[in-house]
Amino acid sequence: MTISRIRKLLVGAVALHSIALGGAMYLQPAWTLSVTGWGYDGSQFFPAQSGVFLLLLGGACIVGIWQRPFAWFLVATKSAAVVFLLGEYFIRTAPGLALVAAVLDGLMGAAVAAALIWEARTKPARPVPAE
Repeated sequence: MTISRIRKLLVGAVALHSIALGGAMYLQPAWTLSVTGWGYDGSQFFPAQSGVFLLLLGGACIVGIWQRPFAWFLVATKSAAVVFLLGEYFIRTAPGLALVAAVLDGLMGAAVAAALIWEARTKPARPVPAE
């Protein structure tokens, strides 16, 4: 299996994770929040809206299978997620799952970044045009 194929599989899996979580948040926001440790009894609007954003994010990231800049976008979003989740855990005392999610998001982003770097390093050099 080539590194290009590995990168594409990683990007697809990570993007599908965002799509699955987004779908759950959109379709069943209260249930999703309660199962993940965030008790919530307020309006369903904002949790459902975050589901829509995750669906859009996953859709944009899935383009990274074919376009490397979108794969780097995925790495950036996972990095932002790690910072957000750690902040929520340590500053606002989010449930312990926030810390677990930060680690998992960090691992997903790092795996995609490593595959992108490895792919770039193993790519054949472009020939220099003769003058």
